[in-house]
Amino acid sequence: MFAVIYRFSLQPEQENIYQTYWTQVAHYFVEQRGAIGSCLHKGEDNLWVAYSRWPDKATRDNAWPGKEAPSDTLPLNIREAIEKMQQIKKSNQDLPQFDEICLDVIEDLLLN
Repeated sequence: MFAVIYRFSLQPEQENIYQTYWTQVAHYFVEQRGAIGSCLHKGEDNLWVAYSRWPDKATRDNAWPGKEAPSDTLPLNIREAIEKMQQIKKSNQDLPQFDEICLDVIEDLLLN
């Protein structure tokens, strides 16, 4: 299995709309692109953490075409949601932001 961790900060007034977009995109990737699942967390320090699970890195890479801009192969509503999420993150560049962390899952006790 393969996992990706995303960490970022949001302005409080953007949190609800970001969560709405995230939910839409996460459901799509589970239902249509092979993701196993995702979680979205908010820490006590207001740092947001999203975690997605995939059967393997190849499935994730094929499901998420396009590094910066969402691929034209994605449905319009999903591309728009991703673009809005990216715009929100860009508007928060003065807050702590972190690169994604890609992980090979060695042992899994969460799903069992």
